[in-house]
Amino acid sequence: MTYETCIEVPFLSRCHQSTEGIGILLGSCLLETLAQGSRESLVIGLIGPLGAGKTVLTGALSAALGVDRASVASPTFVLERNYTGKEPVRHFDLYRIEDARQLVEMGFEEELDKRGVTVIEWAERSGRLLAMYERIEVHFEILSEEVRRIVLRDFYRPSIIARCFGVDSTVPPH
Repeated sequence: MTYETCIEVPFLSRCHQSTEGIGILLGSCLLETLAQGSRESLVIGLIGPLGAGKTVLTGALSAALGVDRASVASPTFVLERNYTGKEPVRHFDLYRIEDARQLVEMGFEEELDKRGVTVIEWAERSGRLLAMYERIEVHFEILSEEVRRIVLRDFYRPSIIARCFGVDSTVPPH
């Protein structure tokens, strides 16, 4: 089963601090969702080019979950980092993954079901694997040296973003 987008929320980030703000908003939403007990694990896939702000957003998101921001670094060379906060955070970087089958062989899917939040940089390198999971995708587009278009796409049912941000997720009748 694959999941269709249920809601999409675009942001325009004009600086590093704006990207951090989006990360804090998202992380706070995730913390609230886990605290309510309706879900045990949440998956966040980050998609975008090098230098778009994926690690910046991850640091802020993790800080909202109670992780020491200074401990958050891109796990490019180790594939995964684990952080302890109010909730566990697993931070993957799939930049060096050449084939999604590598992820299956290493038991990546089991990581997605563990308690806490799993953040995946370069999520597009997972092939169709993530399409089988409810998740939030964060798409980054570089518009200029400082400006980024950041779009949150929520594939959860019911929508986590709609509940946290107060966004109407109903589709009007035709």
